[in-house]
Amino acid sequence: MPPGGGATAAQLLHKGQVVDDRWVVEKMLGKGGFGAVFEVTDKKTGRRDAMKIEINATDFRTLKVEVTVLKTLNENNARHVCQITGVGKKELFCFIVMTLVGPSINSLLESLQDQFSDGRTRFVLRSCIYVGQRSLEALEDLHANGFLHRDVKPHNYASGRPPHYRKIYLLDFGMCRKYVKEDGSLRRPRERVGFRGTLFYASVDCLRGKEQARRDDVWSWFFMLIRMTVGQLPWRGWAPPRGCSVTKQASMFGEFKGRLIRNVKRFVDGCPSEYAEIAELLQNQDFYDTPPYARIYSVLNSLMARKGYDESYPLDWEDNGKHHQQTMAAPAHNMMPGGHGQSSLDYD
Repeated sequence: MPPGGGATAAQLLHKGQVVDDRWVVEKMLGKGGFGAVFEVTDKKTGRRDAMKIEINATDFRTLKVEVTVLKTLNENNARHVCQITGVGKKELFCFIVMTLVGPSINSLLESLQDQFSDGRTRFVLRSCIYVGQRSLEALEDLHANGFLHRDVKPHNYASGRPPHYRKIYLLDFGMCRKYVKEDGSLRRPRERVGFRGTLFYASVDCLRGKEQARRDDVWSWFFMLIRMTVGQLPWRGWAPPRGCSVTKQASMFGEFKGRLIRNVKRFVDGCPSEYAEIAELLQNQDFYDTPPYARIYSVLNSLMARKGYDESYPLDWEDNGKHHQQTMAAPAHNMMPGGHGQSSLDYD
């Protein structure tokens, strides 16, 4: 039970309260049983930031993992991640203060629901390429610092707050795992691994209970790219039999997903032909391989050139973008963890 007479994390702070004589609580952005996120004003800089708190009594210390990962990324100038401006521990909770972000990529997609009669919300291709490149850069830097994300999906990326529409942030590092040893060598895969992630965006090997590697993060990234481009993934209609455990669901889904992916033409149906090249690159990846980031960027740049896009081409949610008015309704990301180890398929 949470401390403080059963108080949840959301009840530990209130509007106007000042933490460490520096951060003034403005409002709550999101909450869970043991954690909550608040928008705060930094008295030192006048800037609005996000404060994540976690009750000290919980054994599930995702915030500790997040602090460790983000500190490492910040120290090494990683791209597309929030900047930490404060970390601390109080009697009842610990906290981290970081960059306040805009809507998640998933929320931006959902805001376009009325624009597509088939219900398959999607971005214009230029936006897909832009988000695809920046989101892969974020993973490349995460991997370069020795971590796997293990829950890559549109919900865990966000745009910047106006006017920083072109900023893309990778979020939610609570499930990250070190894949390298202290000496820099790669850790060997464990024989038995519990499922971690979101079934709908998880790689086939992850669903089959295998140890995740860098390639698995990039597979999930590729699923996200396809989802943004055509509005769905080929396994959208799949559902497990009732009463299945998460492990059984994952295994069955992995077999189904694997069969679809083997047929590359069907897998990337409706996408630009360049997506088939990316699929083939990923299919040739082994557990210890470094993902072909540079080759994927090259493929996406070639697609940009073929379509005649340049860097100034507006994104859907920018002021002059195709869907700016609709995406204005997308709520800012509440920066709460999203479905760690969940059994939901997490359909969009």
